Amino acid sequence: MVKKISSSPRKTAGRLVTFVTAGIAGTALVGLAPTASASPAPAAAPASASAYTCNYYWSGSYLYAGYSTTNTTNTKYGQTGNRVIEVQCLMTYWANRVGDSKFDPRGVDGQFGDNTRAAVVNAQKVCFSDPAEWDGEVGPKTWPCLRIW
Repeated sequence: MVKKISSSPRKTAGRLVTFVTAGIAGTALVGLAPTASASPAPAAAPASASAYTCNYYWSGSYLYAGYSTTNTTNTKYGQTGNRVIEVQCLMTYWANRVGDSKFDPRGVDGQFGDNTRAAVVNAQKVCFSDPAEWDGEVGPKTWPCLRIW
């Protein structure tokens, strides 16, 4: 069963509906859908070509952001592309969900850099008690952690 979290700004049973992130001079702009409105506000256009919108949805017990459905492929520092965007979207979701900036990759730009690695390590510290698991790479153990946390 796939449960789509709408990208239009509307209230959905008190759940988080969407985030829009944009990399602007190293900062992240994160917006939450309004809890109620007479008419939906238009979506803001990305500030640069390197900005991505995270389209969250649940499939079974896993959260996805619309860029990769992998739960096993290693994704690590220095890589770019859709898997990295997926990691950054998931980290942005959890940073806002738990209200802690240590999980924030500081933007969704598709580049696995220092901020994304730091966010992943902090998530791994929540998911795994063994420090050997805190390597900053997203692989077969960390993907499920990020998707169900």
